[in-house]
Amino acid sequence: MKKTFLALLLFPFSLSVQAQSCPVNVPNDIHINPEHIAVYQQGQPKMLIDENNQLFINGEKMDLDVAQQKAIEAYREHVQAYLPKMAELADDGVSIANEVVNELSTTLGDKEAFAKTHALINQYSAQAKAKFYPEGEFVLPADIFSTVESDWRQEFETAMKHVSAESMAAIFAALSAEMKDGELNFTEFQKKMTDLKDRMQSTITEHSKDVAEQANDMCDSVKGLAEEEQQLQTIIPELKNYPMFEI
Repeated sequence: MKKTFLALLLFPFSLSVQAQSCPVNVPNDIHINPEHIAVYQQGQPKMLIDENNQLFINGEKMDLDVAQQKAIEAYREHVQAYLPKMAELADDGVSIANEVVNELSTTLGDKEAFAKTHALINQYSAQAKAKFYPEGEFVLPADIFSTVESDWRQEFETAMKHVSAESMAAIFAALSAEMKDGELNFTEFQKKMTDLKDRMQSTITEHSKDVAEQANDMCDSVKGLAEEEQQLQTIIPELKNYPMFEI
């Protein structure tokens, strides 16, 4: 049971592996909010497109013709629409984890025992999401697709150890309650756990394909943005010094 639960909890990390395999580099920090998108270097906004589709390079407004203005507007809208979805991918993995914890608590008849497990899962999910919103706006860190493996993996594994330990404590608490009440029949319990394991595996299989597809779609969207940026750089050469993406 512990091995199966750990496998489930490690599932969200596969999303980071998926992201790492995306063949796009992010050379600079990208900041996004409803008012603008911006490329940061050394903590300063070097390129900014505001809500009126005005382009600023190092704080200086660039004069754009109609074609350039339309291209800038389309690119800003696409970046604002697609990139923040990266922070939402973790929610799918968390929903799977919470669903399986619900299966555990229902099967063992002790939802209260698993309250801390749910709380930990949601806490770590919020912490992961907060990485993308350090100061209230979405930030895609430079080199995220290459650093997600090294920088985020240790934090994730530490979090999952805590969640797994809490889940096992909840299982033993539920079993202890049954034993105390004299309700534990080991034959029935073994069958109950076997059925639960099958349902957990079915839940993981059912949802993992959907989440993997979403991760692939996200990668395709980023590649599409990179290609669009390359086209934008041909009509506004000044943007080449402040790229959001590199293929």
